[in-house]
Amino acid sequence: MSRFAKPAHKRASQLLGYTLTLGDFDAWIGFAFLIRIILSPAERAALAYAALRSLDDDDAMATAETAIFDVEHGRAA
Repeated sequence: MSRFAKPAHKRASQLLGYTLTLGDFDAWIGFAFLIRIILSPAERAALAYAALRSLDDDDAMATAETAIFDVEHGRAA
């Protein structure tokens, strides 16, 4: 990976590792902010698609609603 990956992809991978290690809300908010700078819209969309597809339908819907509409389980977060 280190020989062939684009520098932005290396940074994104490292950022994801740090975020998973910390695992708290603030880390994920920081990830969302920084990944927007590092990856293209198409790359972020592909990442979001893969993450949502890894969840069961109910969890995917709840996650998407929270991310898009700031709604959690049918009420404003």
